[in-house]
Amino acid sequence: SSLFATRNSPCPLPYRSGSPVMATQAYDGYFKEGHKVKTVKDVEAEKFIAAFAQHLKRQGRFEIPKWADVVKTSKAKELPPTNPDWLYVRTASMVRKIYIRGGSG
Repeated sequence: SSLFATRNSPCPLPYRSGSPVMATQAYDGYFKEGHKVKTVKDVEAEKFIAAFAQHLKRQGRFEIPKWADVVKTSKAKELPPTNPDWLYVRTASMVRKIYIRGGSG
C-alpha cells in the first residue's frame, strides 16, 4: 500500500512505472504516532498539504507563472499572497480535496 498512488488505485495522483510515487514507511512516524498511513484521509490536512506542496516543488514539473507575484486570489483581496510558494500549496490543497471528495474535478 502507498500514501499516494499505485497502478490500480482510484487515486488521481500520478504513478511512476514500477513503484508508487512515495512509500508510506517514510511518513508513518511523521504524520501520526502509532498509526499506519494507508490513505490521504489518514493524514492531517495541514501536514499533508505542506508535505505534498514541498513534493511538487521538488519535482519541478510546473513553473510558477511570471504574473503570480501580482495576482490576487479573489476579488475581495487587495494584495497577492505573501507565501512565494502559494501556487504549490494551493495545488496540494486541491489535490487533497479532489481525492477526498472523489468524483469531483
